[in-house]
Parts: sequence; structure tokens; C-alpha cells
Amino acid sequence: MVRIIGTLLLLAGSSGIAYSYCNEQNERLKILRVMREIFIRIKKEIEYLKASIPEICLNLGEQNQTFSEVFKDIYQELELNNGRSFNDIWHIHFTSALKKVPLKEAEKEMIKSFPESLIYRDSEGQAGGIEKYIGEISKYVDEIETVIKNKNKVIMCMGIMAGMITVVILF
Repeated sequence: MVRIIGTLLLLAGSSGIAYSYCNEQNERLKILRVMREIFIRIKKEIEYLKASIPEICLNLGEQNQTFSEVFKDIYQELELNNGRSFNDIWHIHFTSALKKVPLKEAEKEMIKSFPESLIYRDSEGQAGGIEKYIGEISKYVDEIETVIKNKNKVIMCMGIMAGMITVVILF
């Protein structure tokens, strides 16, 4: 009886670890998709509404659930007009916000470097710069989607198999 319970617990533990890893990868992909949608929204507001960056941050702070606090903080700091550039403000706030999320360092740097696409003064130039940036992120997200889908299947199988092999070795 003890062996059966031990076997079940061992299989559940190894499967749970694999599931936890897969869940973290899916969360990573979800965050990247959300950021892509935010960048698309910023582009549209600049292009069609001719909105300023503080206005866009205010709107995103009111409507976006994932990073609403970050955008509210960015808006408040932009309104204070304390001499910092938008690039610095974005970098500071997203550096602290991205510490809690399961993204790789390259992905965090990609998000933090977003203001560099806003190098033009006119709205058409900014929209074009953002369009290039969105294209890069979309390509990256599409690659990750296919990799994670296959990788998660392999990880789940490996987790279950590792548990089974451990059970066979121990008993």
C-alpha cells in the first residue's frame, strides 16, 4: 500500500513540475502577446488620433489590466515634467515591472527598448518606426508560439517518463 501511494506521489510530483514549467512558458507567451497588442494600440493612437505620449499612457493605464499601474505611473511622471526623457521614464518603470514576469532577459530588453522606435517628431514617422518594431515583435512571438507548443508536449512527456523511470528504479 505504501508503495502504491509513493508511486502515485512520485508520478504526481514529476508531472506537476513539468506542468509548472509549461504553465510558465505559456504565461511568458501571453505577456509577449499583450505587449504586442499594446504597441499596436500605441501606433494606432499616434497614427489616427494624433495623441501625445502622455495621453496614450493615460488611456492604456485606464484600459489595460496587465500593465495598467505601469502606464499610470509613466503618465504621472510625464505630467510632472521633471526633466527626464520618455525613454528614461519608460525604462525605469518597465525595469521594475518586468522583474516579476517570467520573460527572458532578451525579451525584457526588447520591451524596454520600445521608445527608441519613437525617434521621429511627426506622427507618421513615429507610426512607421513603431510599425517596424511591431513587425519584429510579431515575428519573434510567432517563432516562440511554434517552439513553445512543441516544447510543452515534450516537457510533459519527459516529466511523466522521469517519474515512471524513478518509480521503476526505486521499486
